Amino acid sequence: MPLPVFHDPPHLLLRTTNRKPTRRLRHEDYTVGWICALDIELAAAQEMLDGEHQPLPRDASDPNSYTLGRVGEHNTVVMVLGLTGTNSAASAVAQMKSTFTSVQFGVLVGIGGGVPSAKADIRLGDVVVCWPSKDCGGVIQYDLGKTRPDGVERTGFLNAPPKALLSALKSLKASHLKRSVGFLHHLAKLSSQSLFARDKAGPDILYDPAYNHEEEEENCNNCKKEYSVRRQTRGEHVLVHYGTIASGNQVMRDAKERDKVSEKLGGVLCFEMEAAGVMNDFPCLPVRGICDYSDSHKNKSWQPFAAGTAAAYAKELLLLLPPVKVEIPEDPPAPAMLLNLPRAADTPSNPYEREKAPCLIGTRVELLKEIYAWADGENSPNIFWLSGLAGTGKSTVAQTVAAECFQKGKLGASFFFSRSGADVRHAGKFVTSIAAQLADNVSGAKRSLYKALKERDTIIEEPIRSQWHHLVLSPMSKLEGDTSSAPYILVVDALDECEGEDGIGKILNLFQLLKETRLRLFLTSRPEVPIRFPLSEMPTSEHLDFVLHDIKKSTVDNDIRFFLRHELERLARKHSFDKDWPGEQAIDSLVRNASGLFIWAETACRFVEQGRILAPKKLGFILDQNPSTVKGPEQHLDEIYATVLRQSLTNYEGDDAEEVRSTLKELLGGIVILFDSLSIPSLSRLLGQNVGQALGDLHAILDIPKDIRKEPGDALRLHHPSFRDFLLNPGRSGKTGLWVDEEGAHRALATKCIQVMSGFLTQDMLGIGRPGVLKTEVDSHEVEGSLHPEKQYSCLYWIQHLHKSGSQLNDDGEVHQFLKEHLLHWLEALGWMQKVSEGFHAIVSLESMISAQRCPRLSEFVHDMKRFVLYNRSAIELAPLQTYCSALVFSPTASLVKRRFQSQMPLWIPGLPQVRDNWDALL
Repeated sequence: MPLPVFHDPPHLLLRTTNRKPTRRLRHEDYTVGWICALDIELAAAQEMLDGEHQPLPRDASDPNSYTLGRVGEHNTVVMVLGLTGTNSAASAVAQMKSTFTSVQFGVLVGIGGGVPSAKADIRLGDVVVCWPSKDCGGVIQYDLGKTRPDGVERTGFLNAPPKALLSALKSLKASHLKRSVGFLHHLAKLSSQSLFARDKAGPDILYDPAYNHEEEEENCNNCKKEYSVRRQTRGEHVLVHYGTIASGNQVMRDAKERDKVSEKLGGVLCFEMEAAGVMNDFPCLPVRGICDYSDSHKNKSWQPFAAGTAAAYAKELLLLLPPVKVEIPEDPPAPAMLLNLPRAADTPSNPYEREKAPCLIGTRVELLKEIYAWADGENSPNIFWLSGLAGTGKSTVAQTVAAECFQKGKLGASFFFSRSGADVRHAGKFVTSIAAQLADNVSGAKRSLYKALKERDTIIEEPIRSQWHHLVLSPMSKLEGDTSSAPYILVVDALDECEGEDGIGKILNLFQLLKETRLRLFLTSRPEVPIRFPLSEMPTSEHLDFVLHDIKKSTVDNDIRFFLRHELERLARKHSFDKDWPGEQAIDSLVRNASGLFIWAETACRFVEQGRILAPKKLGFILDQNPSTVKGPEQHLDEIYATVLRQSLTNYEGDDAEEVRSTLKELLGGIVILFDSLSIPSLSRLLGQNVGQALGDLHAILDIPKDIRKEPGDALRLHHPSFRDFLLNPGRSGKTGLWVDEEGAHRALATKCIQVMSGFLTQDMLGIGRPGVLKTEVDSHEVEGSLHPEKQYSCLYWIQHLHKSGSQLNDDGEVHQFLKEHLLHWLEALGWMQKVSEGFHAIVSLESMISAQRCPRLSEFVHDMKRFVLYNRSAIELAPLQTYCSALVFSPTASLVKRRFQSQMPLWIPGLPQVRDNWDALL
């Protein structure tokens, strides 16, 4: 007998927008519970959904009201309690778990009464999040216990939130330390609707605990302002507080009692009425928006905004959590071949895990509107190609589009090319990274990809065009379901950062094959790429070109003005500058100097912020630039970079200044040509300089970890690739005295790599002592402990730097001597790193640099070692110490490598078979 469908009662329908439910899932598909107690909390929760689902039938004995939908990738049950209080919450949650059996954890989201104190500057609209301490799990039921002559003795202990949510909380706290509070993005969308707007809430006034509310009116219009507590002005930004929440069955409406109870409990942040009934029966996290101060001055005017801040925070938290996979018996388990698809670093399926900030809310409004209209349109072209000059904000737009599509469940995959990353500077792992993300993000793609890999398990060794057909086009064309369903979006950023015109051309050829799939491409690049590589084979109706720097100047200037005002006002609050600082005249001047480049504005703000309390002085340096002498956007950017570099040298004079300039030039030269980013300690060991000390004044143009003692592995990176262009171009950076000769820098870094390798390469460098040990038998931490990042970098990239240097090699030169001494040690190291194949390709590159006429002995040796590695690379990656055993034993007698290193063969190998005399026999 079918179960009846219950509809929400009319009094709960406080919806501010109307969204038609699009999908109908099963009860067991829902994995997250979102619990709220009041209608206004439900309305805020509903607005946080990225999509609503159709209601499901439920048993007549279930009195709960549910809204079903999706938050990011989480199928979520939003439940509103019929009554407030701990007992009501416990009963309702038990019924929800019975109806939705796959719900793993949840969030308890709504309003609460704050407890302001000397330790916690809690204001109305702030968010309080449950956080365990050594004495409690994060929630205390303050009105439960044994009655004693001296009061109530609390009994029992409530559970802490689940580890998964606490881990996500740690990540969220860390991200808020690095950048502005991210959930304000969700709050801004909510506050744009009048019901949740902050300006509807009224003033935020905290009264002295001894002063009670004047009872004549519900609001505080007649309450005497002289009894209000004077607090430091904080503006309208929202803070998040982590700590203990007090929960009970009665509303706390007395400030003296509030402070008394809080003191007894060791200091709480807020009071509420549901959490204590839930924590021991349902793993969840309470999140409360502060709507009053738990005193007699309570009123409801702040409830909508407070419900909104709590809901926005809860959404940001859920977006950080990986989706809980509901096991479907007929689905095959994830095969090892799928998990082992080569995947570039920094290509997460969830774009929020990428360390890139999205557009500031209120900027790029019209552009983003046009992009989203293209993404959602039924008959839109397959490709949206956004091109723009360096620094116009392409990557920020791409990150915003990726994040928005991910929230809506429409992101297929994203790939951000960058010369600062080893895996994302070329096309080698592009297709496999896209395929791996599609498997995570697109329903049914994992099964299709599994079948594709099963049919052709060697596909990852084939050309990228074959990979694209087999791992992307074919699986996506075989997805089950309605073929007219909304397409998934691929976001590919900074195609111009892909090394080699050959790589760019190959990738563009792939994109012309999207028509028969449910994929659309959002692509960004500098303007020269579409000029050199037009999509000539594709009809214009199937791609849309948008030139970023052609947007109306006034529109771009307004966005930059908005950004500058936001950043400088934040800085003024941080250092208590005058509220009018820096003034509209200064901002207008900065906008003119920016000349349409967001990177100019961002660099200027980072430079000013670096001055801390001397920020006005730093701002003066920038404002002193004469815009009339500078012509185009690139020249404006050059001037801001030159200003930052000049200021880093102002504390030195005469010979000292020249010495510091020389050191800075050497360090910057090494950094801008790196093939992969390194941490400051590793970079210091590679370059032989104290990098952190030397670059301390360059935070405006480099992403330098704030505390290398706490995060020693955090990489140092260029803040924007345009700084590399500036430094390597003598016409742009020559006047600073810091121009970097690219070939010379590569030559110097190749020498540094050889020096690093010569200092640690030796036979059996891990001290294993047994040549038959497999790589899989050695813990990865042991490898990393011996082969530090700068050592691995040197092994991987010394030949690439040599190739880029344009150096002429000679017999018995530095390279020849190194190979005669350390070739086998180098191969052993590559074996432990599982990079022997990369080593082989590097040797091929090295051979192309050598003139057989000028250096015949080096040429012969490199040719022989290429064959040595070709025939032994599998064995060396399987058991790296076999480099000195089977690899040498089975080499022909005439092998130059064998003759050179035969003395390194261990004497403890019994029964060596007769060696072959020539390479033909090996075949």
